[in-house]
Order: sequence, then structure tokens, then C-alpha cells
Amino acid sequence: FSVVSSESSVSSGINAEYGEYQRYTRFVMLLFVLCALFGPTVAKGSVGIVHMHGVLEGYYEHNNFKNHIERNLGIEVHLIDAYNYASSVVPIKTQVKNVGEMVREIASQYDHIIAVGYSQGGVIMRGVIEEWDNHNVAMFISLASPQHGVYGSPPLAEHFIPFFDWYAKNGIYKVLYTSVFQRLGLFNYYLDPTHYEMYLKSVEYFPRMNNEREGEEGAQQRKINFSKLRKLVLIGGPGEDVIDPWQSTQFGYYTEFGFDGYVVPMEKTRFYKKDLFGLRTLAQSGRVVRCTYDEINHLQFRDYQGMLETCVLPAISAIVEELSE
Repeated sequence: FSVVSSESSVSSGINAEYGEYQRYTRFVMLLFVLCALFGPTVAKGSVGIVHMHGVLEGYYEHNNFKNHIERNLGIEVHLIDAYNYASSVVPIKTQVKNVGEMVREIASQYDHIIAVGYSQGGVIMRGVIEEWDNHNVAMFISLASPQHGVYGSPPLAEHFIPFFDWYAKNGIYKVLYTSVFQRLGLFNYYLDPTHYEMYLKSVEYFPRMNNEREGEEGAQQRKINFSKLRKLVLIGGPGEDVIDPWQSTQFGYYTEFGFDGYVVPMEKTRFYKKDLFGLRTLAQSGRVVRCTYDEINHLQFRDYQGMLETCVLPAISAIVEELSE
């Protein structure tokens, strides 16, 4: 009898503990459901970053950028593995189309994405955003990217090729605006302000992206798509040794007099004053941030720690917090 009584007592204790466990489990599940329904609408896990590399380089050369962001913010960074090295000279129009498909596939995993483009990759990523109706790109970070185009020769080239700068200023447009050279992506955003009409006729995609040709199909929708961004971050600086003028990284550019004139800031350009694709719309609503660094050259803009700590990380943190409100 005593043995039976002991077993009955143990059994009762086990049942009581199991009942408590079930109640605790139901309570935790209820909390989880309530948090899902009424908690913040966006968490770090629902925001991803998509990064496009520049011309004549590979995606893995931006692993430092990826690792720094993931280590400090815990947000996954997807480096686009396409158009690496020699294939990066494929026409910009083609790259925008195919990279756009890759970006949209990645973006489908998240509520929102942050688009990042370095150098030529920034031009491609802007094209992706403009051509993507109902996109979920919350912020676009343009890293040392020639958003207003390039003119003349890269400042770095002047140190190695005698007379190249003179030729670039006086006749290179005649070559670069031919159909042969326009098959190469890195010349698709060459904008000679002193031969503007030739540029409009000879360059296929960059004028389209900027809505520079009147009556071009899809112009209004591209403007709507770009204007949908919550934040545009433009990063560049006078230490730039590849893009001329360096102000192009922040949508500044030469006047119609070219090298005989001067460089005007974003607000004085045709792009902005006519609000061709929504740049003025973003700026006037406080959605444009410009980060300028004097001491950084073109390659260093890939992952310069000071830049990441003072501009990129704060910008990403701020947009994630905004999305969570």
C-alpha cells in the first residue's frame, strides 16, 4: 500500500508540473502572436541591403563593406555577383535590366531594402530604381558614383598618359559618341556639356535615365519611382581621382561652357531646376543627404572606415528606425 501511495503521489506531481508547462507555453505563444500583431512593423530582419560594384572590378572586392555593416548592424548585405571585371563594360541599359531582375528577387525576401551602388554601380542601381514600379527601396546610397556623368579624362590618367587631358578636352567626344564606343558601358554616361545635342542623339540610356529627351516614353513613371525613395545619400569628395568633376557624385556638374566655365552644385543644374527625374522633389522634402570627404580617393570610397562610421552606418540606422515607427 505504501508503495502504491508513493507512486500515486509522484504521478500527481508530474501531472501538476506538466500542466504548469502547458500554461507557460500557451502564455509565451500568446505573447509572440501579440508582438507580431502590434509590435514594430519593421525589424532588422525585414530590411536587407543590396550592393552593386563598379566597373572593371569584382563583387568580392566589397567584402570589407559587407562585413563591416553586418558586424555592426546585423543587417544582411547582398553583393551582386554579375558583370564582374571585363563584363562590366557591357552597355548600361543591359546591366540595368539584368541586375534589376536580381535585385527584385533579393528584395522579395524583405519588407524594404537599401540599395547601394559604388562608382558605375551607382548609375546602374539608380537605373534599377527608376525602372522598377512599386519598388520597396527605402534608401539609395550612392558611393563615389558619377550620377551626373563624366567629362574629360580621369584625373588619375593625367599623371600617366602625356597630352591625354588635352585630347580629352578638345576632341575625345568625337570618338566616344560613335556607335562603336557606345557599345561600352563605361562611355554610356560621358556627358560633354559643350556638345549637348550630340550627347542626346548619340547616348542611348543615360539621357533616358535623366529624362533629358522630351516626350520619351516612361519619363513620368521613372520620376515617380525615384521620388518614392525615403532617403538619398550622396557620397563623394575632392580627393576623387577618377570621376571628373568629383561633384558629379553629388549631382553637380560643369556648365555649358565645359572646362572654360566652372562646376555648379546640384541645385544649379538642369537636372535639379527642371526636376527631370525627381531630384528636386527629394531635396526640397529633406530626403537628400550629402557626405563629403576631402581625403578619400576613388578606391578608398569602397570601404573607408571613417566614411562608414560617420555617414553610412548612421544613415542605415536612421532609416531602419524610421521604418520601425
